[in-house]
Amino acid sequence: MQRVALLLCLAVAMLAACGGKKPQSAHEYYTTASGHLRDGAYPMAIDHYRDLLDQHPFSELAEEAELKIAHAHFQNRACPEAIAAFSDFQRRHPTSPYLPMVGYLIGLCNERQMQKPDRDQSASQSAHAYYQAVINQYPESPFADLAGERLLHCRESLAQHELIVAAYYDKMGNDKAAEVRLVDLVRRFNDTDQAAEGLYDLGEIYEELEEPDKAELAYAALIFHHPDHNLADNAAARIEDIGDAENPPVGDPLAALLARAGRVRSLDQPLKDPREIAEMTESGSNRVGFNQPPLDPSVGTSAPNRRY
Repeated sequence: MQRVALLLCLAVAMLAACGGKKPQSAHEYYTTASGHLRDGAYPMAIDHYRDLLDQHPFSELAEEAELKIAHAHFQNRACPEAIAAFSDFQRRHPTSPYLPMVGYLIGLCNERQMQKPDRDQSASQSAHAYYQAVINQYPESPFADLAGERLLHCRESLAQHELIVAAYYDKMGNDKAAEVRLVDLVRRFNDTDQAAEGLYDLGEIYEELEEPDKAELAYAALIFHHPDHNLADNAAARIEDIGDAENPPVGDPLAALLARAGRVRSLDQPLKDPREIAEMTESGSNRVGFNQPPLDPSVGTSAPNRRY
């Protein structure tokens, strides 16, 4: 009996110790959590901010605690959790002055998850969309300037992806499919270096298709929009061979080219089923990405191969 009584006393003491956590004020939770955040103890910071929200949901510090939870995930490089927390903040506080920062950080989280241009570009597209939204919705915010600086990185990755896929179709002998991808590339990403390469490849495709008028427009667009690119001189030489020197294109040759081509693809339209593409490629490749063809640099498909 004495042993049973002793065990009961110990159990009661343990329960008392476990349940003896004294609730704190919102300011106490916030101060403790902020200290952990400064020290880099992100999980502990998140726990204390959540305690604040659980115990004091209507506190004046609750909104900031929600934001700090998302920021702690971001600092801890837990991108999916940070995106979810920032997105929840956007929904709960649609008029918050912090929204430009939140949109920028969601973009940055997506950018951190970007894959190489020969892989799935979903994260690149999401980052691009969030950066563009910050620029459009909050043009006076300093975060719009930061978003603009990061936007080009996303655009270059997306443009390089289009160039890679076009090269794949070219390698497979499907000039029309390659043309569509390249036209889409130069239409959407003409501010990138990849657009210059795409225009040169378009010129070569149109030459093969015996459409010299379009080829001349493609080469002229390269020179017009990318005069300092290392392919500009090559484009000028091609124009001399196939163009009408007495009647050069008037105005912006890219606008004329797009009007003549008339074949563009929606940003969200996927490629063929990856299984169909895999069947068309050489066996043994282990570099199959989502929604794109397998690519093997050893056979020259990781970049347009017409010039190399």
